[in-house]
Amino acid sequence: MYAGARQKIVDLPTETDLKGLLDKLEEINPPAYRDLLKQIPESEPFLRIMLNETLISEIEKVPLSPNDVITILPGISGGS
Repeated sequence: MYAGARQKIVDLPTETDLKGLLDKLEEINPPAYRDLLKQIPESEPFLRIMLNETLISEIEKVPLSPNDVITILPGISGGS
């Protein structure tokens, strides 16, 4: 719950895409999203983003529809 809540409902303009949503989340709560969204070079993003239970690998130009569910998960690392 780094972002301060398990769930957020965000009102967006009609033609907003996934990148626009992430930009809006950064605007709403900069400390929570700015570092996470830009932490690692584009080749290996820190966050995993799912749109309606489908993993999204490219956030650019992914259209959103009303009632879409976006899940933002931190990357998992470690092991022995």
